Amino acid sequence: MEAGFDTRELAQLARDLAAVADRYPDKAKDFLKKQGNKTRNKLRAKTRAVTTKRTGNLQKGIRRTGVQERDGDYQIRVYNKAPHAHLIEHGHVQWVPVAGMGRKHQRKTEQFVPGRHPAAHTANEMKTEMGKDAGGLVDEVLREGGFG
Repeated sequence: MEAGFDTRELAQLARDLAAVADRYPDKAKDFLKKQGNKTRNKLRAKTRAVTTKRTGNLQKGIRRTGVQERDGDYQIRVYNKAPHAHLIEHGHVQWVPVAGMGRKHQRKTEQFVPGRHPAAHTANEMKTEMGKDAGGLVDEVLREGGFG
């Protein structure tokens, strides 16, 4: 009695997996763009919540980069390009105007204004959401490839 293997099904599985792998980069880029937009909107909302001013460069400065490939991985950045964003994020020393000299002449005080950390809070929130959404992406890609 001879023992043999039929590799036709394995070959078909390999072709199906290759087709899924070909579709994956486009799906991953779309996924990252959507997640970047979601993160940007959440960061804007959190920044708006921790500041008293409702308009200005702090809100408008929140940006999302395009999808970039780095070391074989795709990435996207959400950041605030406003020049004073780091002051809201990490805190700063309070400055007050010198009496009778106007706003241009200020002196440093010992009082520290603590940071509100909107970017850090948003990043922590998005960690769990992205994990769940990434699982959905994998399921969707596999379903489209005929595995689900």
